[in-house]
Amino acid sequence: MVVNIDSSHLTHGPGSAAHPHRPAAQGHRLLRASQCLTIGLVNNMAGAAFKATESQFVSLLDSASQDIPIHVSFYTLPGLSLAESGGSHFARHYQSAEALLDTRLDGLIVTGREPKMADLRDEPYWGSFTQVLEWARANTYSSIWSCLAAHAAVLHMDGIGRRKSADKNFGVFECVRGSEHPLTQDLPAVFHIPHSRWNGIGQDDLAARGYSVLSRLAADGVDTFIKQEESLLVFFQGHPEYESDTLMREYRRDVWRYVKGETTSIL
Repeated sequence: MVVNIDSSHLTHGPGSAAHPHRPAAQGHRLLRASQCLTIGLVNNMAGAAFKATESQFVSLLDSASQDIPIHVSFYTLPGLSLAESGGSHFARHYQSAEALLDTRLDGLIVTGREPKMADLRDEPYWGSFTQVLEWARANTYSSIWSCLAAHAAVLHMDGIGRRKSADKNFGVFECVRGSEHPLTQDLPAVFHIPHSRWNGIGQDDLAARGYSVLSRLAADGVDTFIKQEESLLVFFQGHPEYESDTLMREYRRDVWRYVKGETTSIL
């Protein structure tokens, strides 16, 4: 296990001696294997999904790390309570995403959260989210925006709105590689990724604003896309972090909501 979890709640300003390998604004280079990668996870999930999401992304980092040590620090956007997130674990390991604004990291992962508003810009955390996004564009080598976070990010950056499908994209979908890129060069031509979403971003809308689609659903729709700026921004509409039973747990949750009359449909 080479992933180290930060529970210190300490932040370091740019150029801190604790992190001598902070990225420069220009001329980024790959880090040597002897250096420690610093990754932030902004976990915005609630309830049982909070701890599960943390575990899934840490496991994914561990699987991909090979011999490179990774130091992970945890953050949340304002509005997530102790009761929603896991009590003492949340208090011990998490800090406000505002702490990111005083530091720099090699990479950042930002999760989604079930929306409460029809327009994402009306969500109570929108201002904090866009602050984190603008910080990540200038202070990381790369960042990942997962599910709802991907939709919110492209809405803020380029005014790209998501579109609701007639049916929910739910299940494990066959995906195909699109644009050639180092991130996907070792993937097979066809692979499978879990998806769980009602909304999506159109490929033509992305292409018109300088995004590259790395993979798409074989049937129809975008899976993963990127935008290269000073930092590389990576956007997941699917969930490569999901475990084997995650979709089943989501399905049971949605069935229970339907039974209680909280929703009018399951899928």
